[in-house]
Amino acid sequence: MLTVLRDEAGQLQAACDWWLVDTEGRWTPEGQYVFLHQLEISPGVNLHTVRKSLVAQISLQEPQALGVFWKREHDVFPRVHAFRREQLQQLRKEVTV
Repeated sequence: MLTVLRDEAGQLQAACDWWLVDTEGRWTPEGQYVFLHQLEISPGVNLHTVRKSLVAQISLQEPQALGVFWKREHDVFPRVHAFRREQLQQLRKEVTV
């Protein structure tokens, strides 16, 4: 799937390629977890704010998701980053209010 964020003027803020995976990290349409594969943001846009907004939008599209995760390969010590179920529920509330 592709999720795109735009500002109030319609300018592209970010685009994210993602898909559902099972507990082993394999793609499946019935997956319980969302893997954020590729994220591109426009220059000058706050990464944390974009990531939070993208995860909130994706969690609304995939309400059964137990978590969202990604791995930053360019880090010196790459590790998995994630939003857990409780965090997803809080983000959903923030978006729908």
